[in-house]
Amino acid sequence: MNETTAAAQSRRGFLGKAAILGGGALAVGGLGAFAEAARAQSAPASDLAVLNFALKLEYLEAEFYDRARQGDFGRLNAGVQRFAEVLYTHEQAHVDTLIATIPALGGNPISKPALKFPRLQQRSFVLTAIQLEQVGVGAYGGAFPSLKLKAVKEAALAIHSVEARHAAYARLVAGTLPANVAFFAPLTVDQVNRRAAPFFA
Repeated sequence: MNETTAAAQSRRGFLGKAAILGGGALAVGGLGAFAEAARAQSAPASDLAVLNFALKLEYLEAEFYDRARQGDFGRLNAGVQRFAEVLYTHEQAHVDTLIATIPALGGNPISKPALKFPRLQQRSFVLTAIQLEQVGVGAYGGAFPSLKLKAVKEAALAIHSVEARHAAYARLVAGTLPANVAFFAPLTVDQVNRRAAPFFA
């Protein structure tokens, strides 16, 4: 076996393990945090606004990966198909959990907005995934300090951590350095809206 083949097999093995471990972390840590948030009974209006803003982004990400896995962005190789499947599962779990949690805290979850995506192929799909995941990480990081309820903070952190893994996973699939910076800057609501605006109809 030559070095190129060995490296490729090692990389595929790592991606598969990362996907499995990432899903386990979400199931064990994330749902527990949201169960705790739901038991809090009510949340400040500002916290509910943040959760609905998060839900808007999660709707976007879930549909993006759903379209990819169903072939809307062209034929994907096995590794990229697996990437799309795993991230769809995670993002849809985020959507479902936020939809269940917001009413439990006294709010009303927003409806799914109309979405639009450019014509993409495998490479541009992965690069767009990096963009979206970095927006997600920045959005949760930017919103975190404004949250009031401890249980909501813990729930948001549970998603933020997974979004950061998604960003690294996407960069790895693209063949770039997964951990490319020592610090990641949070984003304001306006910055998030500007970066996500092209995907909303």
